[in-house]
Amino acid sequence: MRDEPVFTPSQFIDYIAKTKGLRRSALRIPQRMLMVYDLVDFRYLVDFRYLRKLAKGKAVKWWYSGQRPMCAGVYGRKRVALTCNLVGAPAACMVLEEAIAAGAREVIEVGLAGGVQPYLKPGDIIVVTGARSDEGTSRHYYPRDLEFECSSALRERIEGRLDRKLVNYYRGLVWTTDGVYRETKAKLRKFKEEGVLGVNMETSALLAVARYRGVGLASIQVVSDILSESGWLLATHYPEVKRSMRDAMRCALDALCVR
Repeated sequence: MRDEPVFTPSQFIDYIAKTKGLRRSALRIPQRMLMVYDLVDFRYLVDFRYLRKLAKGKAVKWWYSGQRPMCAGVYGRKRVALTCNLVGAPAACMVLEEAIAAGAREVIEVGLAGGVQPYLKPGDIIVVTGARSDEGTSRHYYPRDLEFECSSALRERIEGRLDRKLVNYYRGLVWTTDGVYRETKAKLRKFKEEGVLGVNMETSALLAVARYRGVGLASIQVVSDILSESGWLLATHYPEVKRSMRDAMRCALDALCVR
């Protein structure tokens, strides 16, 4: 991993500044950042407008011209960036790399996960302690590592905010895969026996990038579907899932900006 990259995220930000006729300093974003995902047909669930309203966010116009929106706002008297990413580890990590190059230093991901344990139900909140890698992106940063930890400082702040608001949650590992239709029964049994709580598509790769770049990253996941050996229950339309997503987004902002 000592081999030098051909092109760096910082060089990409320099390129954007040059093409737009701006100083590099004009492309700085807030150090605190909250990441959510654009689910296309499920925009009612991950309501970026709700998040933007909470932080009085204004569009960062140079950031991908709205294709992957970013806003910068103020919450709890602290500046914060809000991003709405495409789903999947490669896209999420590309956004994270570029955001770090533009100034992000503390990041909380709020996403959706499939419940793996039989006691989990739609709408349950998982505060992630770490993620097992079953995806390819993290291998480009740490070829031999299969588990990545969240920032303990950020995670403790998340838990503190949830505890104060009397919001129930589970704490534990998630399994990250980029093979959505290869979540096999054998893998499901393995991760369930190891105590993994949920499965998603981004977290382990994001944690690998955060470790590599020396920034803090934590994750809150809302259970939006249930995986079992008898089948798959999709529950994104459940009202409790939407309520929990809003609780999780507000908690993330509190943890980032309110001490």
